[in-house]
Amino acid sequence: MRRLIQLSENRNLIAGYSLAPVKSRDWIVYLPQSRAHFQRGSRRELKSLIGSAQAARFNFLVVNHPGAGPGKTDALAFERSFRRHYRVSDALATLKEIIPKHDKICLVGYSEGAYLAPEIAGADARVIAVAMIGGGTRGWLKEELGNAANAREKAAIRKQIAKIGKRANSAEKWNDFSFATWHSYREDRTLQALKKMRQPALAILGARDKTIDLKSTLSDLNKLAAKKPIHVEVFPGCGHGFGGHWQPVAQFLADFLRAPY
Repeated sequence: MRRLIQLSENRNLIAGYSLAPVKSRDWIVYLPQSRAHFQRGSRRELKSLIGSAQAARFNFLVVNHPGAGPGKTDALAFERSFRRHYRVSDALATLKEIIPKHDKICLVGYSEGAYLAPEIAGADARVIAVAMIGGGTRGWLKEELGNAANAREKAAIRKQIAKIGKRANSAEKWNDFSFATWHSYREDRTLQALKKMRQPALAILGARDKTIDLKSTLSDLNKLAAKKPIHVEVFPGCGHGFGGHWQPVAQFLADFLRAPY
């Protein structure tokens, strides 16, 4: 099923969702990566994500990005909404419209969605568990600095960050994203949300992930895990795309979701 969700400032998104074969008040809500890929929220997609056994007990909702559609992408609408504050408010608006008031939600975020999941969890009391796949904890510009190979590269990135700061609303691109997008993700809002979060969480990371700042992410998560119900799982030989590893990811998610929240 699909539903057009009306958002702030005359924007909208198309949510894809499906209901469990037997009436259920439990939902998996998937927060996707940053690219404009439309998902239907089908039972097949859910089974691929968490396995057939667990999929049977959950309704499934995908919060697609504004501009992403079943046929083509509206690039202007996509870019306009590719800001962290919009991503959070858009997800919350979608959850409010589709999921009944007293149902329970397990958030599963991948890449960009993993950065957003803790903040969304803190703003919706129905969220009872959070799974983060391939997401970091720090601001994106800081992570670029953290991943710099040497002092020369770090200096070049600092120069670029200063340039972005001066043109924070610009559509100019750097490393695939607009200056405005980079600027919106500059703060450590994921880390701050994790510090406040009370729900149990699972973080799945690839040991060869060069997109996030893996070192700072592991440091942050392991410190938090000493005080909070956060489990960290690192896949050796795995990069940001989790190529060839989605089946074991699904198994870890299924085991995590099996807990009696």
